[in-house]
Amino acid sequence: MRERPRENQDDEELAALLRAGHPEAFAKLVERHSNRIYWLVRRMVGAEQAEDLTQDVFLRAYQALPRFRGECRFSTWLCRIARNRCLTEIAKRSRPCEPLPIERDTEDLECSLLPQAAPDLEQEIERQDLSRIVRACLDSLPERFRTLLTLHYLNGMRYEEIAGITDLPLGTVKAYIHRARLRLRELVLQETGIGAVTRP
Repeated sequence: MRERPRENQDDEELAALLRAGHPEAFAKLVERHSNRIYWLVRRMVGAEQAEDLTQDVFLRAYQALPRFRGECRFSTWLCRIARNRCLTEIAKRSRPCEPLPIERDTEDLECSLLPQAAPDLEQEIERQDLSRIVRACLDSLPERFRTLLTLHYLNGMRYEEIAGITDLPLGTVKAYIHRARLRLRELVLQETGIGAVTRP
């Protein structure tokens, strides 16, 4: 009797089951990744086409699955398909971009920007609503910096995943994120008036 998909199986196991003739495994993959792919597509091409292109991305992934060899994470491979599909669409006509979806709060990013604060400084930061300030400053960054910081800190993606999606060398991704964080720190400190902090 052939193994059937289980709830706790990872992406690569589900992909292997799909190749072995279990189409229900693909339904689990779609359920697991549809939200992330939708927002990635929407970010690149706009809301009007996002749903249709998301469906097309999963269709292309299903057709291309025999070529998936597990050399990267399935989610990275899927995001690359989505990115390439969107670039094809963008080449046809320009579409307005929307802000990247934020799947996590800004706590990790805030901690990377500011030093360990004294109690009175913490109260001042809280009074100024640091999360709102960080998001506003993030929105003011150049597109590439904003995108990389959002993917890494707010969407929780690893450097390797970001490199796979953006087709940037891993070292370049790390360098850009470092530079983007320094620039964001400058903007946040200017906005809050907290003052100079130690360099990361």
